[in-house]
Amino acid sequence: MFDFTNPSRQSIKGIAVLFGFNSYKIIKSLFLAIAALSYSFIKSGKVFGMSQNKMIVIVFSVFLVIFIRSILQYLNFKFYIDNDDFILSKGILNKEKISVSKSKIQNIYIRQNVLQQIINVVQLEIETAGDAKAEVKINALSRERALELKEHLLSYKSIENKGLELLNDTPKVTAVYYRASLKKLFLEGLSQNHIKSFMIIVGFVGGFYTSYEDYLKQLKLGDKFELLVKQNENSISILIVVFLLILSVTLIISILFSLIKTFLLNFELQVIEHKKTIEIKKGLFNKVAIILSPSRIQNIEIKNNRLKRYFGLNTLSIKQAMVDKKLQKHFSIIGLDRVQVDYLVKKLMQKIGLISKQEKPEKYYIRVLILKSIIPILIFNLLSFFKFGNQFWIVNLFLVPLISVLIYWRYRKAYYAIKDNMLIVGSGAISTITELLEFHKIQAVATKQTIFQKIRKIVTVEIYTASKATKILYVKESRANTIVDYLLYQVESQRKDWM
Repeated sequence: MFDFTNPSRQSIKGIAVLFGFNSYKIIKSLFLAIAALSYSFIKSGKVFGMSQNKMIVIVFSVFLVIFIRSILQYLNFKFYIDNDDFILSKGILNKEKISVSKSKIQNIYIRQNVLQQIINVVQLEIETAGDAKAEVKINALSRERALELKEHLLSYKSIENKGLELLNDTPKVTAVYYRASLKKLFLEGLSQNHIKSFMIIVGFVGGFYTSYEDYLKQLKLGDKFELLVKQNENSISILIVVFLLILSVTLIISILFSLIKTFLLNFELQVIEHKKTIEIKKGLFNKVAIILSPSRIQNIEIKNNRLKRYFGLNTLSIKQAMVDKKLQKHFSIIGLDRVQVDYLVKKLMQKIGLISKQEKPEKYYIRVLILKSIIPILIFNLLSFFKFGNQFWIVNLFLVPLISVLIYWRYRKAYYAIKDNMLIVGSGAISTITELLEFHKIQAVATKQTIFQKIRKIVTVEIYTASKATKILYVKESRANTIVDYLLYQVESQRKDWM
């Protein structure tokens, strides 16, 4: 038994955790500068004229300051329970005191990153109804102490009703409903949207090039590439081969990146079914376990694409109210077949059934998509001009058909349907996204209209919940007014709690 009525500190191991967090923040924010200085040091043995010994002293001094700051953070961090309030004080120079009423607590997360796993402590986070970020974070507690603190904070309410998220805590498990195999993780990584991975890689390569520009110039890779282009400027086939080779290498790297990311986030993914909730457990370096309560779920998204459908894979993404954005990425279940998707949707929301009538946006939406595509086409043509010169137009042999197909897919997949107290909205281009929203979770409905839409009497309807805004794109004014009136009537007549 632990006494939480008297102010106490976290585990002494918290100094190591704070030191790790503080060091990581500094290295992350100064990564490019550190990379550039490291390259300068490796090349000449000096940085700004300073010798190796001086650099070691400076680096040691920086980490010593971080260590001292971590100790002061640990000493000034205290927490306790005072009747119905949880009190936390922290800060070195600027003192801060946070008071959280038990009745306002919405979520309690107990998590572990790699460092916390190594030194055998957990991190406890408390979220309240007034913020989408964790109000309180305790970085280093023993598992027993964290679980007992959780019991004290939620002793007045049912754990299931509060949507409690725990790590390695099994409150009356009914069964493991679903477990993702290594094969499914591999197929999921293989069938991801690699455009996102490509953009991340481009950003990384851009930063890397900025830091090591001088070294890359010494290799004269750009000169060799330009020489190849000039030697074959009259041979379109060679240029096409070079372009395809670049695309192939980029695609392979993007696929590898997606595979690694999928394995890290979803390692040992399990869905555990409780009486009224489901629990998601997953993660390799950052272990999380999240209990989802139907009362707090605002939206559900079902995602797949052509390749995923071939493999029989679907992803279920759950949007919950007031969740830290960093944690929201874990509110998803990958590798599900259609039967499993339908069962979990019914468990968390309600049975969908067949959608007999799908209503499409007005074809004005196609014009909007075409106009939006002009900017990326111009950018790619400009970049191609700098690399290929007068042969820049070759990029359009691939770009224009690709964008045309994406526009066609985006319009084809866009629809909305109203069925059984639920709004269903379809969207996506490469991916197919089906969004589900129950009427009683709606908090506001609005209409938006540009000058050009007003001329054509077209409106976009926006439906707001506690987690996000859902859009019904480009419908006729008369139909939009009918939709708004109907949704507001349903919200008022059902009189159900949104949480």
